[in-house]
Amino acid sequence: MSIKIRTLATLALAVFAIGLFSSSPSVLAFGECQKVRGTLSAVNNGNSATGVITQSGRLNGTTLAVHTSNFTPTPDLSTFSFTDDLSITTDKGVLRTHNVVIFDVARGLFTAIARIDPDTSTGDFAGATGVLYLNGRTTDGGATVQAEITGEICLSN
Repeated sequence: MSIKIRTLATLALAVFAIGLFSSSPSVLAFGECQKVRGTLSAVNNGNSATGVITQSGRLNGTTLAVHTSNFTPTPDLSTFSFTDDLSITTDKGVLRTHNVVIFDVARGLFTAIARIDPDTSTGDFAGATGVLYLNGRTTDGGATVQAEITGEICLSN
């Protein structure tokens, strides 16, 4: 084999190896990613909210969202942001997320980005990663909410 072919083959192998080993650990470690879709109905209890998730298979269960910040104004006078921690208790374990919420008080609309916490989730969800999105509304000023849940959960086992 000529030196030129050997050099190209070595270079190609090196590039392949660098690409393989520099992939993010979550891509290598989590092979079972699942799309999520469901419905959340919840009641606000002041500093927390309790609810139920249905039509979601593995995520069907009860919820507890504990508010971790006050309402923060945004440039839109009727829209506020806040954070909360969500626990979804199912017969498969507890999935925990840290959420950032945007709430349009005038229209009763909200959206949340819920990042899964792999270190505090339990059961089938222990070590899971991913993001859920909650989009919903309230018709009574925030006492009760209805939301659609979508996203992806990558299980560790």
